[in-house]
Amino acid sequence: MARKSVGAIQPDAEMRQAFRPGYAGSADSLTMAAQVVAIEFATIAAANGYWR
Repeated sequence: MARKSVGAIQPDAEMRQAFRPGYAGSADSLTMAAQVVAIEFATIAAANGYWR
């Protein structure tokens, strides 16, 4: 799901690859990316329970 979000935000694969070295070794950047994934899952879980 997170990969699809990134692909939608930056559809150019070459650009994604060009930026990767800038954040791949950064613990802060990777932690923030993990937080985005967690928020996406929490949002979907909340939405799934909304209609019950």
